Amino acid sequence: MKPSTRTILRLTLLAGGVGAFAWYLGRAGLHEVIDAFRKLGPFAPVVLIPYFLVYLVDAVGWRLAFLGTMPVRFPAFWRIRWIGEAVNNVIPSAYIGGEALKVYLLTQRGVDATTATTAAVISKTAQTLAQLLFICTAASLFLRIAPDAPGLKQGIAVVLGGGLTAVGVLFWIQSRGVFGSVRQVTGWFAWKPQWLEARREGLERTDRTITEFYRNHRRRFFASTLAYFSGWLLDSTEIYLVSRLLGQPVTIPQALVVEAFVGVAKVMGMWVPGALGVQEGGILLIGRTAGLPEPLCLAYAVLRRAREVVFVATGWLLFYAGGRRPTAR
Repeated sequence: MKPSTRTILRLTLLAGGVGAFAWYLGRAGLHEVIDAFRKLGPFAPVVLIPYFLVYLVDAVGWRLAFLGTMPVRFPAFWRIRWIGEAVNNVIPSAYIGGEALKVYLLTQRGVDATTATTAAVISKTAQTLAQLLFICTAASLFLRIAPDAPGLKQGIAVVLGGGLTAVGVLFWIQSRGVFGSVRQVTGWFAWKPQWLEARREGLERTDRTITEFYRNHRRRFFASTLAYFSGWLLDSTEIYLVSRLLGQPVTIPQALVVEAFVGVAKVMGMWVPGALGVQEGGILLIGRTAGLPEPLCLAYAVLRRAREVVFVATGWLLFYAGGRRPTAR
């Protein structure tokens, strides 16, 4: 029997994911990963707990961007988010590819396309705002930890300025209509993509739904932002935990600083698959500036990459397994 297009697509994505993982491990250094976990001994699985909790809290933040009753139960909803994040962490698509996949998987489970797309835009905005608030908090701590670090104030000013601009642009575009703005830009070049025109009515409805959400459900948006902010705080407990397990404890402010600004480094390297090299360089640079010993920075860089491999691999496996049952709740 001839395989369906969906099966071919799924197998192609799986093959691409496996190939990316192999490259991922090769660049990170498989032997270094094993050695770092060997140092942790039986406590190695404990390192996965903080990020596992982050996935739960972030799923709550995403769920708050939806209104009404969801036809998808929370466990399946959580798996879909996990799958989308796995794609975002491997495929360099400025985090758009994973969001589109989340929308697609939700529509396959009975969620209205407008509802899913609206929630994707709103939740990504809430997540971006939460990250900016987290960076602001960490920046004040960074200036106390390393007040004499050359160029630190200027660097923080650039990061905060860029973050404020990004959030401002997000809200400005949404106030004008996301897809309406896209049509306006394409119109400047006298270009009218057929796929855009064919979906014009649905996209305009999505724009109206986004505007109505901000107007009538502000508390829900702020609750979503708070959930994502809690996720960033939880994420910072990872290096705090690792440092203690390796016998090189760091302070809570140091942990917050490293997590916040490594996140900035990852955004800067979002076009690089998995931010390979960018993330590791960020951990070393930021960690040393914040007063962390270099051996700890190196060990954490390896362990963080190993943790990402575990979560990304799990996400791709969930995608492949779940793809066989598109109507499962």
